[in-house]
Amino acid sequence: MISKALLLVNRLSSVPAPARKLFCVIVREAYHGPMHPKPAGMAIPAEILEACGLDVGEFYALLNVLKNHRLIEVSGDYPFEQIYLHPEASVAQAVADNCGKNSVPLEAVLAGLDTSSLA
Repeated sequence: MISKALLLVNRLSSVPAPARKLFCVIVREAYHGPMHPKPAGMAIPAEILEACGLDVGEFYALLNVLKNHRLIEVSGDYPFEQIYLHPEASVAQAVADNCGKNSVPLEAVLAGLDTSSLA
């Protein structure tokens, strides 16, 4: 898990900070968001927007950045999109679990690019 997590953090380093922060929200909402029932690993724009505080235009612009960097996949059409972690970024859930167990904010690792807690 550590080597895949390090690769993910390295990939995230080429993504603007606001998009990395949104990615953290997506990771959290995909597995622990308030919308139920829904498949594990899937988030919808309404729950993400509620959690992140971005306006709709900013949200979709950052979502496109994440899609272009193959961090997420989006299926369905507006307003019924379903957002999933891209298979290449699926280790983000394990990173989130590790952060929770060690009381490390997910944003410190994935948005702040601090890998010290992964060892």
